[in-house]
Amino acid sequence: MTTPPSTTAPAPAAADTAGAPDTSTRLTLLLLAALTVMSGATIAPALPAMGRHFADTPNVELLVKLALTILGLVIAVSAPLSGVLADRYGRRPVLIGALALYAVGGASGLVAGSLGAVLAGRVVLGLAVAGTMTAAGALVNDLFSGPERGRFLSQQAAFTSFGGAVLLPLGGLLASLSWRAPFALYALALLLLPLVLRLPGGVPVLARTPEPEQPPRWGAIGLVYALALGYMVVFYLMPAQGPFLLGSLGARAASTGLLLGTFTLMAALTSLAYSRLAGRFDPRRVAALGLLGVAAGWLIVSQAPGLGVALAGLVVGGLGGGLVFPNLYTWLADLTPPAWRGRVTAGMSSAVFLGQFLSPLLLASPTGHEGQGYVWGAVVAAGMAATLLILSTRPLLPGTLRPGTLRPGK
Repeated sequence: MTTPPSTTAPAPAAADTAGAPDTSTRLTLLLLAALTVMSGATIAPALPAMGRHFADTPNVELLVKLALTILGLVIAVSAPLSGVLADRYGRRPVLIGALALYAVGGASGLVAGSLGAVLAGRVVLGLAVAGTMTAAGALVNDLFSGPERGRFLSQQAAFTSFGGAVLLPLGGLLASLSWRAPFALYALALLLLPLVLRLPGGVPVLARTPEPEQPPRWGAIGLVYALALGYMVVFYLMPAQGPFLLGSLGARAASTGLLLGTFTLMAALTSLAYSRLAGRFDPRRVAALGLLGVAAGWLIVSQAPGLGVALAGLVVGGLGGGLVFPNLYTWLADLTPPAWRGRVTAGMSSAVFLGQFLSPLLLASPTGHEGQGYVWGAVVAAGMAATLLILSTRPLLPGTLRPGTLRPGK
Protein backbone atom coordinates (compact mmCIF):
# COMPACT_ATOMS: atom_id res chain seq x y z
CA MET A 1 0.00 0.00 0.00
CA THR A 2 1.39 3.41 -1.00
CA THR A 3 -1.59 5.56 -0.05
CA PRO A 4 -0.57 8.01 2.70
CA PRO A 5 -2.32 7.74 6.06
CA SER A 6 -5.46 9.77 6.47
CA THR A 7 -5.08 13.04 8.33
CA THR A 8 -8.59 12.88 9.74
CA ALA A 9 -8.39 9.88 12.00
CA PRO A 10 -11.41 9.01 14.11
CA ALA A 11 -11.39 9.33 17.84
CA PRO A 12 -9.35 6.80 19.82
CA ALA A 13 -10.99 3.53 20.57
CA ALA A 14 -12.88 2.84 23.73
CA ALA A 15 -10.05 0.88 25.28
CA ASP A 16 -7.95 4.05 25.26
CA THR A 17 -10.45 6.55 26.51
CA ALA A 18 -13.56 4.95 27.92
CA GLY A 19 -14.96 2.06 29.87
CA ALA A 20 -16.01 -1.38 28.74
CA PRO A 21 -17.89 -1.70 25.43
CA ASP A 22 -21.67 -1.71 25.65
CA THR A 23 -23.88 -4.74 25.15
CA SER A 24 -24.66 -3.93 21.52
CA THR A 25 -20.96 -3.75 20.63
CA ARG A 26 -20.22 -7.02 22.42
CA LEU A 27 -23.11 -8.81 20.71
CA THR A 28 -22.05 -7.52 17.28
CA LEU A 29 -18.49 -8.74 17.80
CA LEU A 30 -19.80 -12.14 18.86
CA LEU A 31 -22.02 -12.42 15.78
CA LEU A 32 -19.15 -11.41 13.50
CA ALA A 33 -17.03 -14.16 15.01
CA ALA A 34 -19.80 -16.67 14.28
CA LEU A 35 -19.52 -15.81 10.56
CA THR A 36 -16.10 -17.48 10.54
CA VAL A 37 -17.36 -20.90 11.60
CA MET A 38 -20.48 -20.42 9.49
CA SER A 39 -18.32 -20.12 6.37
CA GLY A 40 -17.41 -23.79 6.56
CA ALA A 41 -19.83 -25.46 8.95
CA THR A 42 -22.89 -24.52 6.92
CA ILE A 43 -22.06 -26.69 3.90
CA ALA A 44 -19.97 -29.42 5.56
CA PRO A 45 -22.86 -31.93 5.80
CA ALA A 46 -23.69 -31.29 2.11
CA LEU A 47 -20.27 -32.35 0.79
CA PRO A 48 -21.16 -36.00 0.04
CA ALA A 49 -24.34 -34.97 -1.84
CA MET A 50 -22.41 -32.29 -3.71
CA GLY A 51 -19.90 -34.94 -4.75
CA ARG A 52 -22.68 -37.15 -6.10
CA HIS A 53 -24.21 -34.24 -8.03
CA PHE A 54 -20.90 -33.47 -9.76
CA ALA A 55 -19.82 -37.11 -10.02
CA ASP A 56 -18.77 -36.66 -13.67
CA THR A 57 -16.24 -33.95 -12.78
CA PRO A 58 -12.62 -35.18 -12.82
CA ASN A 59 -11.04 -35.40 -9.33
CA VAL A 60 -14.46 -34.69 -7.83
CA GLU A 61 -13.61 -36.18 -4.41
CA LEU A 62 -10.70 -33.79 -3.87
CA LEU A 63 -12.46 -30.80 -5.42
CA VAL A 64 -15.52 -31.22 -3.21
CA LYS A 65 -13.30 -31.15 -0.11
CA LEU A 66 -11.57 -28.07 -1.52
CA ALA A 67 -14.98 -26.37 -1.75
CA LEU A 68 -14.79 -26.33 2.03
CA THR A 69 -11.08 -25.71 2.53
CA ILE A 70 -10.18 -23.38 -0.35
CA LEU A 71 -11.40 -20.66 2.00
CA GLY A 72 -8.26 -21.25 3.99
CA LEU A 73 -5.92 -20.60 1.08
CA VAL A 74 -7.78 -17.43 0.06
CA ILE A 75 -7.82 -16.09 3.61
CA ALA A 76 -4.15 -16.94 4.17
CA VAL A 77 -3.24 -14.89 1.09
CA SER A 78 -5.66 -11.97 1.50
CA ALA A 79 -5.76 -11.47 5.29
CA PRO A 80 -2.54 -9.38 5.36
CA LEU A 81 -4.13 -6.88 2.97
CA SER A 82 -7.23 -6.77 5.18
CA GLY A 83 -4.97 -6.08 8.16
CA VAL A 84 -3.24 -3.18 6.43
CA LEU A 85 -6.61 -1.71 5.40
CA ALA A 86 -8.00 -2.10 8.93
CA ASP A 87 -4.94 -0.38 10.46
CA ARG A 88 -4.91 2.40 7.87
CA TYR A 89 -8.60 3.24 7.45
CA GLY A 90 -10.32 1.74 10.49
CA ARG A 91 -12.17 -1.45 11.31
CA ARG A 92 -15.72 -0.50 10.36
CA PRO A 93 -15.21 0.25 6.63
CA VAL A 94 -13.48 -3.10 6.17
CA LEU A 95 -16.31 -4.88 7.97
CA ILE A 96 -19.02 -3.26 5.85
CA GLY A 97 -17.37 -4.26 2.59
CA ALA A 98 -16.63 -7.75 3.86
CA LEU A 99 -20.25 -8.40 4.85
CA ALA A 100 -21.43 -7.55 1.33
CA LEU A 101 -18.88 -9.94 -0.19
CA TYR A 102 -19.86 -12.60 2.35
CA ALA A 103 -23.49 -12.62 1.25
CA VAL A 104 -22.70 -12.56 -2.48
CA GLY A 105 -19.93 -15.16 -2.45
CA GLY A 106 -21.60 -17.44 0.06
CA ALA A 107 -25.03 -17.54 -1.53
CA SER A 108 -23.62 -18.03 -5.05
CA GLY A 109 -23.81 -21.80 -4.52
CA LEU A 110 -27.58 -21.51 -4.93
CA VAL A 111 -27.16 -20.89 -8.66
CA ALA A 112 -23.71 -22.29 -9.49
CA GLY A 113 -23.94 -24.57 -12.51
CA SER A 114 -20.59 -26.32 -12.11
CA LEU A 115 -18.16 -27.30 -9.42
CA GLY A 116 -15.79 -24.64 -10.79
CA ALA A 117 -18.47 -21.99 -10.20
CA VAL A 118 -18.96 -23.26 -6.65
CA LEU A 119 -15.22 -22.90 -6.04
CA ALA A 120 -15.23 -19.36 -7.50
CA GLY A 121 -17.96 -18.35 -5.06
CA ARG A 122 -15.95 -19.86 -2.22
CA VAL A 123 -12.98 -17.70 -3.25
CA VAL A 124 -15.14 -14.57 -2.90
CA LEU A 125 -16.39 -15.86 0.44
CA GLY A 126 -12.78 -16.34 1.54
CA LEU A 127 -11.99 -12.70 0.80
CA ALA A 128 -14.99 -11.73 2.94
CA VAL A 129 -14.00 -13.93 5.88
CA ALA A 130 -10.47 -12.50 5.80
CA GLY A 131 -11.95 -9.03 6.18
CA THR A 132 -14.44 -9.84 8.93
CA MET A 133 -12.04 -11.96 10.98
CA THR A 134 -9.15 -9.50 10.76
CA ALA A 135 -11.06 -6.27 11.31
CA ALA A 136 -13.24 -7.71 14.08
CA GLY A 137 -10.21 -9.25 15.79
CA ALA A 138 -8.34 -5.96 15.70
CA LEU A 139 -11.40 -4.17 17.09
CA VAL A 140 -11.54 -6.62 20.01
CA ASN A 141 -7.94 -5.72 20.81
CA ASP A 142 -8.84 -2.01 20.55
CA LEU A 143 -11.75 -2.27 22.96
CA PHE A 144 -10.50 -4.78 25.56
CA SER A 145 -7.30 -5.19 27.54
CA GLY A 146 -5.81 -7.35 30.28
CA PRO A 147 -7.92 -10.09 31.91
CA GLU A 148 -11.09 -8.60 30.42
CA ARG A 149 -9.70 -9.30 26.97
CA GLY A 150 -9.04 -12.91 27.93
CA ARG A 151 -12.57 -13.30 29.28
CA PHE A 152 -14.15 -11.84 26.15
CA LEU A 153 -12.01 -14.01 23.86
CA SER A 154 -13.18 -17.09 25.77
CA GLN A 155 -16.78 -15.92 25.49
CA GLN A 156 -16.23 -15.29 21.78
CA ALA A 157 -14.82 -18.80 21.31
CA ALA A 158 -17.81 -20.22 23.17
CA PHE A 159 -20.26 -18.22 21.06
CA THR A 160 -18.52 -19.33 17.88
CA SER A 161 -18.65 -22.95 18.97
CA PHE A 162 -22.32 -22.64 19.90
CA GLY A 163 -22.83 -21.23 16.41
CA GLY A 164 -21.17 -24.30 14.96
CA ALA A 165 -23.32 -26.54 17.14
CA VAL A 166 -26.41 -24.91 15.61
CA LEU A 167 -25.18 -24.46 12.04
CA LEU A 168 -23.86 -28.00 11.53
CA PRO A 169 -27.22 -29.65 12.35
CA LEU A 170 -29.08 -26.93 10.45
CA GLY A 171 -26.79 -27.44 7.47
CA GLY A 172 -27.38 -31.17 7.72
CA LEU A 173 -31.14 -30.68 7.80
CA LEU A 174 -31.04 -28.40 4.75
CA ALA A 175 -28.63 -30.74 2.96
CA SER A 176 -31.16 -33.53 3.35
CA LEU A 177 -33.48 -31.41 1.16
CA SER A 178 -30.87 -30.35 -1.39
CA TRP A 179 -27.11 -29.86 -1.41
CA ARG A 180 -27.74 -26.26 -2.53
CA ALA A 181 -30.08 -25.34 0.32
CA PRO A 182 -27.36 -24.63 2.99
CA PHE A 183 -25.89 -21.89 0.76
CA ALA A 184 -28.96 -19.74 1.42
CA LEU A 185 -27.83 -19.20 5.00
CA TYR A 186 -24.93 -17.01 3.89
CA ALA A 187 -27.30 -14.22 2.88
CA LEU A 188 -28.10 -13.78 6.58
CA ALA A 189 -24.82 -11.86 6.91
CA LEU A 190 -26.61 -8.80 5.49
CA LEU A 191 -28.70 -8.64 8.68
CA LEU A 192 -25.54 -7.63 10.57
CA LEU A 193 -25.01 -4.44 8.56
CA PRO A 194 -27.17 -2.21 10.83
CA LEU A 195 -25.28 -3.49 13.87
CA VAL A 196 -21.87 -2.96 12.25
CA LEU A 197 -22.80 0.62 11.36
CA ARG A 198 -23.22 1.26 15.10
CA LEU A 199 -19.81 -0.12 16.05
CA PRO A 200 -17.01 2.18 17.24
CA GLY A 201 -14.87 3.05 14.26
CA GLY A 202 -11.78 1.53 15.79
CA VAL A 203 -8.31 3.00 15.65
CA PRO A 204 -6.50 3.18 12.32
CA VAL A 205 -3.33 3.55 14.37
CA LEU A 206 -1.06 4.14 11.38
CA ALA A 207 -2.92 7.44 11.04
CA ARG A 208 -2.80 8.54 14.66
CA THR A 209 0.47 7.28 16.14
CA PRO A 210 3.24 9.77 15.23
CA GLU A 211 5.76 8.48 17.76
CA PRO A 212 7.83 5.35 17.03
CA GLU A 213 6.66 2.23 18.81
CA GLN A 214 8.38 -0.98 19.82
CA PRO A 215 7.96 -3.46 16.93
CA PRO A 216 6.32 -6.83 17.59
CA ARG A 217 8.49 -9.68 18.86
CA TRP A 218 8.19 -11.78 15.76
CA GLY A 219 9.90 -14.85 17.19
CA ALA A 220 7.26 -15.35 19.87
CA ILE A 221 4.45 -14.31 17.53
CA GLY A 222 5.71 -16.77 14.91
CA LEU A 223 5.51 -19.58 17.46
CA VAL A 224 1.86 -18.71 18.18
CA TYR A 225 1.17 -18.66 14.45
CA ALA A 226 2.78 -22.10 14.01
CA LEU A 227 0.71 -23.58 16.84
CA ALA A 228 -2.49 -22.08 15.44
CA LEU A 229 -1.72 -23.49 11.99
CA GLY A 230 -0.99 -26.94 13.42
CA TYR A 231 -4.11 -26.94 15.54
CA MET A 232 -6.30 -25.99 12.58
CA VAL A 233 -4.80 -28.81 10.50
CA VAL A 234 -5.89 -31.18 13.28
CA PHE A 235 -9.22 -29.50 14.06
CA TYR A 236 -10.40 -29.38 10.45
CA LEU A 237 -10.47 -33.13 10.24
CA MET A 238 -13.90 -32.76 11.82
CA PRO A 239 -15.76 -30.69 9.16
CA ALA A 240 -13.65 -31.72 6.14
CA GLN A 241 -13.43 -35.49 6.64
CA GLY A 242 -15.90 -36.15 9.43
CA PRO A 243 -18.90 -36.43 7.07
CA PHE A 244 -17.15 -39.16 5.11
CA LEU A 245 -16.06 -41.11 8.20
CA LEU A 246 -19.50 -40.86 9.79
CA GLY A 247 -21.08 -41.79 6.47
CA SER A 248 -18.97 -44.96 6.41
CA LEU A 249 -20.43 -45.78 9.83
CA GLY A 250 -23.99 -45.40 8.54
CA ALA A 251 -24.85 -41.76 9.33
CA ARG A 252 -27.14 -39.79 7.00
CA ALA A 253 -26.71 -36.05 6.23
CA ALA A 254 -29.01 -34.79 9.01
CA SER A 255 -27.52 -37.05 11.69
CA THR A 256 -24.01 -36.18 10.45
CA GLY A 257 -24.70 -32.53 11.17
CA LEU A 258 -25.94 -33.37 14.66
CA LEU A 259 -22.91 -35.54 15.41
CA LEU A 260 -20.41 -32.98 14.15
CA GLY A 261 -22.27 -30.29 16.07
CA THR A 262 -21.53 -32.24 19.24
CA PHE A 263 -17.84 -31.35 18.92
CA THR A 264 -18.53 -27.62 18.67
CA LEU A 265 -21.12 -27.76 21.44
CA MET A 266 -18.60 -29.34 23.83
CA ALA A 267 -15.99 -26.77 22.79
CA ALA A 268 -18.49 -24.00 23.50
CA LEU A 269 -19.19 -25.30 27.00
CA THR A 270 -15.49 -25.55 27.78
CA SER A 271 -14.75 -22.04 26.47
CA LEU A 272 -17.68 -20.60 28.41
CA ALA A 273 -16.61 -22.28 31.64
CA TYR A 274 -13.00 -21.20 31.18
CA SER A 275 -13.98 -17.56 30.55
CA ARG A 276 -14.38 -17.15 34.32
CA LEU A 277 -10.82 -18.32 34.88
CA ALA A 278 -9.13 -16.50 31.99
CA GLY A 279 -5.95 -14.70 33.02
CA ARG A 280 -5.22 -16.92 36.04
CA PHE A 281 -3.12 -19.59 34.33
CA ASP A 282 -0.22 -19.80 31.94
CA PRO A 283 -1.92 -19.85 28.50
CA ARG A 284 0.66 -22.35 27.21
CA ARG A 285 -0.34 -24.96 29.78
CA VAL A 286 -4.06 -24.48 29.25
CA ALA A 287 -3.65 -24.73 25.47
CA ALA A 288 -1.54 -27.89 25.97
CA LEU A 289 -4.31 -29.41 28.08
CA GLY A 290 -6.80 -28.66 25.33
CA LEU A 291 -4.58 -30.24 22.67
CA LEU A 292 -4.26 -33.40 24.74
CA GLY A 293 -8.05 -33.59 24.88
CA VAL A 294 -8.28 -33.23 21.10
CA ALA A 295 -5.61 -35.93 20.65
CA ALA A 296 -7.54 -38.32 22.87
CA GLY A 297 -10.81 -37.58 21.09
CA TRP A 298 -9.39 -38.10 17.62
CA LEU A 299 -7.78 -41.38 18.69
CA ILE A 300 -11.19 -42.61 19.86
CA VAL A 301 -12.83 -41.46 16.62
CA SER A 302 -10.20 -43.19 14.51
CA GLN A 303 -10.95 -46.55 16.12
CA ALA A 304 -14.73 -46.17 16.34
CA PRO A 305 -16.60 -49.33 15.28
CA GLY A 306 -19.90 -47.44 15.25
CA LEU A 307 -21.57 -44.07 15.68
CA GLY A 308 -21.79 -44.33 19.49
CA VAL A 309 -18.02 -44.56 19.96
CA ALA A 310 -17.46 -41.85 17.34
CA LEU A 311 -19.80 -39.59 19.30
CA ALA A 312 -17.80 -40.23 22.48
CA GLY A 313 -14.60 -39.24 20.67
CA LEU A 314 -16.19 -36.03 19.40
CA VAL A 315 -17.28 -35.18 22.95
CA VAL A 316 -13.77 -35.70 24.35
CA GLY A 317 -12.16 -33.79 21.49
CA GLY A 318 -14.61 -30.92 21.82
CA LEU A 319 -14.00 -30.55 25.55
CA GLY A 320 -10.33 -30.10 24.81
CA GLY A 321 -10.76 -27.96 21.73
CA GLY A 322 -12.58 -25.21 23.62
CA LEU A 323 -9.35 -24.39 25.49
CA VAL A 324 -6.99 -23.97 22.57
CA PHE A 325 -7.84 -20.85 20.59
CA PRO A 326 -8.87 -18.55 23.49
CA ASN A 327 -5.44 -19.04 25.04
CA LEU A 328 -3.52 -18.72 21.80
CA TYR A 329 -5.34 -15.47 20.97
CA THR A 330 -4.84 -14.09 24.49
CA TRP A 331 -1.14 -14.89 24.28
CA LEU A 332 -0.92 -13.22 20.87
CA ALA A 333 -2.79 -10.09 22.02
CA ASP A 334 -0.34 -9.57 24.87
CA LEU A 335 2.53 -9.75 22.40
CA THR A 336 1.07 -7.17 20.00
CA PRO A 337 1.79 -3.41 20.15
CA PRO A 338 -1.32 -1.29 19.46
CA ALA A 339 -0.02 0.06 16.14
CA TRP A 340 0.30 -3.47 14.78
CA ARG A 341 -3.01 -4.96 15.88
CA GLY A 342 -4.61 -5.25 12.46
CA ARG A 343 -1.53 -6.70 10.79
CA VAL A 344 -0.63 -9.17 13.55
CA THR A 345 -4.26 -10.30 13.77
CA ALA A 346 -4.18 -10.72 9.98
CA GLY A 347 -1.12 -12.96 10.33
CA MET A 348 -3.02 -15.11 12.79
CA SER A 349 -5.93 -15.32 10.35
CA SER A 350 -3.53 -16.42 7.63
CA ALA A 351 -2.03 -19.10 9.87
CA VAL A 352 -5.42 -20.41 10.98
CA PHE A 353 -6.88 -20.66 7.52
CA LEU A 354 -3.74 -21.94 5.85
CA GLY A 355 -4.02 -24.80 8.33
CA GLN A 356 -7.64 -25.24 7.28
CA PHE A 357 -6.65 -25.46 3.63
CA LEU A 358 -3.77 -27.86 4.29
CA SER A 359 -5.75 -30.20 6.54
CA PRO A 360 -7.25 -32.51 3.88
CA LEU A 361 -3.97 -32.47 1.97
CA LEU A 362 -1.70 -33.36 4.90
CA LEU A 363 -4.09 -35.68 6.76
CA ALA A 364 -6.00 -37.22 3.87
CA SER A 365 -7.80 -40.50 4.54
CA PRO A 366 -8.12 -42.93 1.62
CA THR A 367 -11.54 -44.33 0.81
CA GLY A 368 -12.20 -47.36 2.98
CA HIS A 369 -9.80 -46.12 5.67
CA GLU A 370 -11.57 -42.93 6.76
CA GLY A 371 -10.13 -43.05 10.28
CA GLN A 372 -6.49 -42.91 9.20
CA GLY A 373 -6.31 -39.13 9.10
CA TYR A 374 -7.59 -38.97 12.67
CA VAL A 375 -4.71 -41.17 13.87
CA TRP A 376 -2.17 -38.75 12.44
CA GLY A 377 -4.19 -35.83 13.78
CA ALA A 378 -3.95 -37.28 17.26
CA VAL A 379 -0.19 -37.62 16.88
CA VAL A 380 0.21 -34.00 15.74
CA ALA A 381 -1.99 -32.67 18.57
CA ALA A 382 -0.07 -34.66 21.18
CA GLY A 383 3.23 -33.39 19.77
CA MET A 384 2.11 -29.77 20.00
CA ALA A 385 0.87 -30.34 23.55
CA ALA A 386 4.25 -31.76 24.54
CA THR A 387 6.01 -28.76 23.00
CA LEU A 388 3.85 -26.33 24.94
CA LEU A 389 4.37 -28.20 28.20
CA ILE A 390 8.15 -28.10 27.71
CA LEU A 391 8.00 -24.36 26.99
CA SER A 392 5.85 -23.77 30.05
CA THR A 393 8.68 -24.95 32.33
CA ARG A 394 10.53 -21.77 31.39
CA PRO A 395 9.53 -18.15 31.99
CA LEU A 396 7.06 -16.73 29.54
CA LEU A 397 8.68 -15.77 26.24
CA PRO A 398 10.12 -12.22 26.06
CA GLY A 399 7.39 -9.70 25.56
CA THR A 400 4.68 -11.93 27.04
CA LEU A 401 2.93 -10.61 30.15
CA ARG A 402 2.24 -12.69 33.20
CA PRO A 403 -1.35 -13.96 33.20
CA GLY A 404 -3.69 -11.32 34.58
CA THR A 405 -1.31 -8.37 34.27
CA LEU A 406 -1.87 -5.20 32.28
CA ARG A 407 0.43 -3.22 30.03
CA PRO A 408 1.47 0.18 31.36
CA GLY A 409 -1.04 2.80 30.41
CA LYS A 410 -3.87 0.35 29.81
